[in-house]
This record gives sequence, C-alpha cells and structure tokens, in this order.
Amino acid sequence: MKYSFLLPAALMLLLCQCSGNTSYILTETDYIPVFAGDSCLYIDRDDEPRFVGPYTSASLFYDDMALVRNQADDKWGYIDDKGELVYPAVYTAATIFHENRAWVVRPNEAPCAIDTKGRLQLTLTQASQVMIFCEGMAAFAQKEKDGERWGFIDKSGNVIIKPIYREVKPFAQGVAAVKNEEGLWGYIDAQGVEKIAPCYESAESFSPQQQAVVQVKPGTFRVIGLQGDSIWQTDCEALVSDGTLFRIQIEEKWGWCDPQGKMLIEPAFDDSRAFGQAELAPVKWQGKWGYIDRQGQWKIKRQFTDALPFFDGLALVEAGTLYGFIDTKGRYRINPQYDRVADDYLQQARGAGSAFTTVKSDHARYK
Repeated sequence: MKYSFLLPAALMLLLCQCSGNTSYILTETDYIPVFAGDSCLYIDRDDEPRFVGPYTSASLFYDDMALVRNQADDKWGYIDDKGELVYPAVYTAATIFHENRAWVVRPNEAPCAIDTKGRLQLTLTQASQVMIFCEGMAAFAQKEKDGERWGFIDKSGNVIIKPIYREVKPFAQGVAAVKNEEGLWGYIDAQGVEKIAPCYESAESFSPQQQAVVQVKPGTFRVIGLQGDSIWQTDCEALVSDGTLFRIQIEEKWGWCDPQGKMLIEPAFDDSRAFGQAELAPVKWQGKWGYIDRQGQWKIKRQFTDALPFFDGLALVEAGTLYGFIDTKGRYRINPQYDRVADDYLQQARGAGSAFTTVKSDHARYK
C-alpha cells in the first residue's frame, strides 16, 4: 500500500492552526524513521541504517525515547537510540514523552501518566481523552450526554480548569485557546481566568512571537496580541502563521504576508507549505512541487509529486511513488527509495508538533 503525505487543504490548515505551541516542536533530529517493505528503519542524515524493527508506526526521539507500534499485536512501547525496548510494547495507546511525562493506556484501562523512569504518576479514571503536558498543564475530556467537555489538570492530577469547553488547544505563552458552548473561541490563563473573550470562529495557539491568527467571521482573519489587541486584519480565504511570516490564500492561490500584514509574495501558487525557520518553502504550481525563497523566486525547480518544508536542513520529497530527502541546493542527500516516512516526522516537518500527543481511554465505559 502506498502512503502519501499529501493532505487536503482543509486538513493542512487545521494542522497548521494547531501548531502554535512550539514547546514540543523539534528543530532537529538525529534519526528519521522510514519504511521499506515490512521493515521500519531508523536512518541518519547520511542514509545509514542505525537499527531496524518490526514496527507499523514510530516517532522521533523525545526525552531520548521513541514511541513504536509492533506489527504483531499493534501494541505500543518505547525504545532508546540503540533500538532497544526501554518499556515493553504493552499499551493500546501512548503519547510521546514531554515535560518528563507520557500518557499510556493498557488494555481495558484508563489513561495513566508515567515519567521517563517508567514510574506511574497518576491515573485519570474519568477521562475519555487526554493530551500531553504543555506548560505544566494537560487537557483532558470527559463524556457528557451531548458530547465531550474539556478541562485541564496539573502534574499532580488536580483539576485546575473544570471540563466545560467543547474544544481546547494546549497552553502556549501562558494561555490556551478554548471553544465555549456557543461555538466561539477565546483564551484563558492557567487559572482558568478568561483573558480574551470568546468571540472568534477559530483561533490558533499563540506563537513565540506572542501573536495568534483568529477568524473573526467567514472570510475575515485577524492577527492578535496576548492582550487580545488587533495587530492587523485582512479579508482572505485562509491565513496561517508561518514563523515570522503569514501564509495567505486569496482566490484559491497562496502567497505570504510580512509581520505587519503587507503582501510579501503575491498569491500565485496552487498550494504551499511553511517556511518556518528555513529560507525556502515548498509551493505547488501546475501539478508539481518546487521551492521558492523569501522573495518568491524559484530556487529548486518544480519537479516533485509532493514536497515538505525543510526540517533540520533536509526536505522530504516524493518522486514518483518513493520518498527521499534533498538539501537546500535541490540535491538528493537520501535518494528516493522508501515506501513511506513516519507520520511523526511529517508533522514535525510541517511545524505541527508530534503526531502522538493525545490518547483515548480503553476503559469499558468509553468503548
């Protein structure tokens, strides 16, 4: 089966809008989990295999451990950078380690938090879902008659913010985006105090630049500061944070704005992905992907079936039906030879954080 990392535009927008919390976004990686046939290989940047395992899914390394899923029984466990199991694959679901905690779920049990020594820290018996800790807080959901409601706990398991929200995003820059019963988004602080009133149709987490993109109404987006102050506003189809820049979609074409909202690269591309911290960004035009610089000039000609942003100096590209990695000159550092690349790498390359940040309970009451 062929796996593509090409996603629908709406899903890509969702991923990007969930990416404001950079505390678990990596900027570099020593090993890349790739798949060839039935094998998962962790390769280095020179395409040297470091170890191989019988895994159907695998993460990058966080707190010196990677999350892997066994082919035989679909159970999850953790390995070290030699490929040895640190904690056995006995979990039906698990997250990456972050802030010295990971959430794991055993068969027919509720989510438990363990530390990097494997010691049990707490169990959330009433939670139907739970997210990783960010800024000392973990979002959790409880089932209600008309759906789930989300709140937050601290690392001791104390409920700091009661589960009253329809949706939430992790804490970033001291605040979390939350969606109320009326379907409007606002922001609360770590005590649950409303900092920005719920009045938006959608809301990003705040970036390290202490800015966030919010949707005021269909077709109107605004960039706000931590106090809710409007920095600039524009009418467009989509607006997405991209490091210090903003990707913008107008009349189904993508371009970029500068931090003040001035058009930097005119919308001319059929699709696009982030610059992030790199000097080049992937863009799609007339059915093929290539790379432009921050002035909008082509630097790597359009030739790829698909392409991702540069991550730690390399960019993942699809050539035909296989995947390889290029450098900023467009030269292959790792030739196209792999059937797929781990989802966790794909999300980190997009600037969307890890693919393994939430688990669902396996307790009977939630099945």
